[in-house]
Amino acid sequence: CAAQLTPASTFKIPLALMGYDSGFLVDEQLPALPFKAGDPDFLPEWKQTTTPSSWMQLSVIWYSQRLTEWLGEARFQHYVDSFDYGNRDLEGNPGKHDGLTQAWLSASLAISPQEQARFLGKMVSGKLPVSAKTLRHTANLMRQPDIDGWQIHGKTGMGYPKLLDGSLDREQQIGWFVGWASKQDKTLIFVHTVIQKPGKQFASLRAREEVFAALPARLKTL
Repeated sequence: CAAQLTPASTFKIPLALMGYDSGFLVDEQLPALPFKAGDPDFLPEWKQTTTPSSWMQLSVIWYSQRLTEWLGEARFQHYVDSFDYGNRDLEGNPGKHDGLTQAWLSASLAISPQEQARFLGKMVSGKLPVSAKTLRHTANLMRQPDIDGWQIHGKTGMGYPKLLDGSLDREQQIGWFVGWASKQDKTLIFVHTVIQKPGKQFASLRAREEVFAALPARLKTL
């Protein structure tokens, strides 16, 4: 739980907080931004106009990059520092000065499962330096199917570990599913990681499936 890994698309959680706090994001549907030639198009669903809701649901990388480019390096670093997020390293890939758009994508930014849990705990308890409105909008983007009356909020992420020479180990996938379950005055933070060889299913989706399989029994104990 202490080893730091790339946050990959779980970083969309702090990015959403930054977006709503700064005014770049308006609500769950605005701004709706068009896909542009040259944008990352790993999935066909990314090649279309994207809203905050579809950005989070489909993990659209280029929408994240529009947000960080709009923030600029100084504000971006300020937010990461104020959130005390992982190692707070926004350098990006060595020598490329691309941290503004790449730091969280198997590059310099890293966070451990323990740090993810601590960050999420501060978020849900209102201890991050953002407004209640910002927290509410971000939580809305993360909404998952309910379980036995519990509201579930979560985000997947998938990336690759680094080899000793700094290149990516494409033979291993890192999968995340992080978030929280809440019901009345009860809250359970969950952080789950999976490391596997590439297969038919992304490691991130496996992580989510495993959390949803385990949650019902765990929630009954609370």
